Amino acid sequence: MTRRRGPVDVTLVTQYYPPERGAAQVRLGSIVAELVRRGLLVEVVTALPNYPTGRIFDGWSRSPLQVSDERAERLRRVWVYAAMGSGIRRMVNYASFGLMSVLGLATCAGSPWLVVEYPTLFGAVPAVVAGRIRRQVVVVLVADLWVDSIVQIGTLRDGPVIDLLRRVERWMLRRADVVTAVTDGVRSALLEKGVDERRLAWLPNGADTDLFHPGAPSPEVQRRFDLDPDEHLALYAGTHGYVHGMEVVLEAAALLGDEPVRFLLVGDGSEKPALQARARALGLDNVTFVEPVDPEVVADLLRCSTLALATVREGDVYRTIRSAKAVPAMASGRPVVYSGDDEGSKLVEQIGAGIVTPPGDAAALADAVRTLIHDPALRGRQGAAGRDWVVRHASWRRLVDDWITRVDDISGKAVGGAHSERGGARC
Repeated sequence: MTRRRGPVDVTLVTQYYPPERGAAQVRLGSIVAELVRRGLLVEVVTALPNYPTGRIFDGWSRSPLQVSDERAERLRRVWVYAAMGSGIRRMVNYASFGLMSVLGLATCAGSPWLVVEYPTLFGAVPAVVAGRIRRQVVVVLVADLWVDSIVQIGTLRDGPVIDLLRRVERWMLRRADVVTAVTDGVRSALLEKGVDERRLAWLPNGADTDLFHPGAPSPEVQRRFDLDPDEHLALYAGTHGYVHGMEVVLEAAALLGDEPVRFLLVGDGSEKPALQARARALGLDNVTFVEPVDPEVVADLLRCSTLALATVREGDVYRTIRSAKAVPAMASGRPVVYSGDDEGSKLVEQIGAGIVTPPGDAAALADAVRTLIHDPALRGRQGAAGRDWVVRHASWRRLVDDWITRVDDISGKAVGGAHSERGGARC
């Protein structure tokens, strides 16, 4: 049972949050939903929605601080300099949230737990400092080792600036009571950075198995998106960013012009205009781009699809990724064609939940799609294997419950005290 009033149990600080759409937003929104389901009141400090378009969404004012209540969440949205891509403008984007988040934190009521998402030091360090001052249990969620990433992709080179950032990062990680890893690669890197294993928790990407489940296609959704029931649907639903290397999907589509398959690419991102231009240049009439839709619609589209696509660009910097697109697809009983060489691709291969192809290999991706659309028995086996694994290991309900237990054990300070779900939900 949820409640709207009373003391706050958990404060979350994150630059990214719904109604934005992306891996971080889905993950954090799902974590909060699970906390709320347990009867906890969550206060979220976040930016005005602007990702992945790089502009503040229509309908939102540019005021420095906007406060609202949703379900059992208190949302404090602060102004941010909206920008996408890389370079100085993106650094200003990160820094603006870090600066403005102080305003949001200053107006928070305080809570036993402070959960900080670490995509950048700009946003994480002020929150960690505030949590230590307030004597909260500080939990840092690490989905990406930002300092390492900006070196590996060439934004900054090793030198005095990077040395300083690494020292700040180590300081921040040492000040956290609990450090949570999203992938095995991140966990290993945290250990190498000196994080005590006794302070490590685990919370990978999961799926809402009630929302994402197998089922018959919806005729209404088929009509809405002009889907031909006689065509196989290959669905990509998520951010169109550089890291995803989606050019391989277009090149594979060009090789499958003689097959009854449509590629539906749902979402937005910094690379979308270039991808649309490339599709026009290739004359692809079997590729359709669609604007972002709500998770409920993605679930309906997955039930209309023959297979789902996940792509990750080649490179050492991307090997720790677990594509968030794969888990909802598996939960929906759909096989995944995964173009990548990362943790997510290895997981899909290990489970037997799809076909893995080398990153950037359009011919291999096309062959995998061709194989699945012509082999319904294989689709059935892979889809069932994926659904079974998600239900047993990767439902958000199970993942968050295990994570709460772990943080409780490390910190010795149970979230919600005796009123957590394990001791009886509160009203």
